[in-house]
Amino acid sequence: MDDADEPEDDDDDEEMDDVEDDDTVDDPDHDGEGQYGGTLRVATIGEPATLDIHQTTAGITAQISFCWAEPLFSYDSNYEPIPMLAEEYTVSDDGTVHTFHLREGVMFHNGDEMTAEDVVASIERWGEISGVGGNIMEVTEELNIVNDYEIEWVTSIPYGTILVALCSNTQACVIYPTEIIEEAGLDPLTEYVGTGPYQFVEHTADVHILLERFDDYSTLEGGIDGYGGTKYAYVDEIEFIPVPDESSRVNGMQAGDFHLVMDLSNDQYDLLADDENLRVEILPPSNWDVFFINWRSPLMENLQIRQAFQACLDHMPIMQASRGGGDFVQLDPSFMMEPTPWHSMVGEENYDMADPELAAELLEEAGYDGTPVRFLATQEYSYMYNAAVIAVQQMEDAGFEVDFQIYDWSTILQMRDDPDVWDIFVTGHGFVPDPSQITFIGQMNIYAGWWSDEQALELADELMSEPDFDTRMEIWEQLQARAYETVPAVKTGDSSVISVWSRQVGGFTEQLQRGVPYWNVWLEEEA
Repeated sequence: MDDADEPEDDDDDEEMDDVEDDDTVDDPDHDGEGQYGGTLRVATIGEPATLDIHQTTAGITAQISFCWAEPLFSYDSNYEPIPMLAEEYTVSDDGTVHTFHLREGVMFHNGDEMTAEDVVASIERWGEISGVGGNIMEVTEELNIVNDYEIEWVTSIPYGTILVALCSNTQACVIYPTEIIEEAGLDPLTEYVGTGPYQFVEHTADVHILLERFDDYSTLEGGIDGYGGTKYAYVDEIEFIPVPDESSRVNGMQAGDFHLVMDLSNDQYDLLADDENLRVEILPPSNWDVFFINWRSPLMENLQIRQAFQACLDHMPIMQASRGGGDFVQLDPSFMMEPTPWHSMVGEENYDMADPELAAELLEEAGYDGTPVRFLATQEYSYMYNAAVIAVQQMEDAGFEVDFQIYDWSTILQMRDDPDVWDIFVTGHGFVPDPSQITFIGQMNIYAGWWSDEQALELADELMSEPDFDTRMEIWEQLQARAYETVPAVKTGDSSVISVWSRQVGGFTEQLQRGVPYWNVWLEEEA
């Protein structure tokens, strides 16, 4: 999520009637009747670097691939973990023996039934690639197959956030068939086989990614519940179409070429809000915008230079340029957003400092020699580019030299994993329900930026292993304070985005905090 790294969504939790064999379904969770058929066309900001969810936190990958791949647990409508491919979970009294009973009869798209062998292979691969998974695997003593539908996961210490980790929908622990994993190893998949309501058909670069309904999908009963529960594959196909130019995405929505658009800047709100063919909403804050800093860079490993960057930034002009100001932005130092119980003002004295003179003093004390700061941004996400433009101006006013580099988003996703080629990059961080899922908290030393502060690393381990909320809250506030002291990243503020849908789309949800559940939307018959 990052926003680009971590997407956004919510759903109501009322139940939905069982699907009958006709073409519609009465649906109290939505306004109207769900209709089957048609091709849902979604305009994206460009090409994903990969469709392998194990590999990346990128939101574009998560939004597309969660249609065809699923984890053991999903978020419910209150962002609590609920079983998806698992049927039941139990934990021993000492919190170290985690037993997962799997659903029987869950079919992969290749026609094979999912078993414990596939689950263990997927967990082990995810644990080698993902930062969150790696943290769990470091304290894993055994991962045993009890039988075809049961696994036992033994940790050396209590691990109170194991379900939170397993239901994350970015760089998620989705379950792939064993043979697919064996063929790919730790490299990105080239064959996409999962258990989701849609199956992968083809990816033609710069043309589309095409998914189609999986007729043998193993549907859960009980109705929609957030990202879990019953999934209704209403449309026959979903076509994700890369449209890097924002004006082309706008024109395509107005012309009816697309039913949904994955990202538009808030500047487009006034233009689109009066279009009688579109539904346009300002969503509740669901992102916080952020600049990540490379701790392995010879330049940015210097604490005073990082502090100078933090000190020079005036956040509101950055937010106004990137998100449009007004109802779209608010300043808030908390890395956990207000809808969660984790919201905290700790560290606020180092937030929105807007002090270029202090920044200049810190640069002088650091012995800064004018080495250009390599600052990465993309124009595919206009909010990122606009934020970077203002930040670069503020940096230069404080005495920084800046090498401002513009790339497409997929290139930045590749570059940010190389500590030798960048110093700062701009992105957004999506809403998360638990602080262990903040990218530079739960994946420290693995996620781009590589926050390697020893005290913070110890606190992060405690945060992820401790089950008690009050104790975890104390740990979290220490971590947030440490982030403001050592500066692994600079949050600018909370932001809302606009959601733009064709009025032909049914199943519209008003709050999208972690991505659109495309399987629960349909196309109304055209007049």
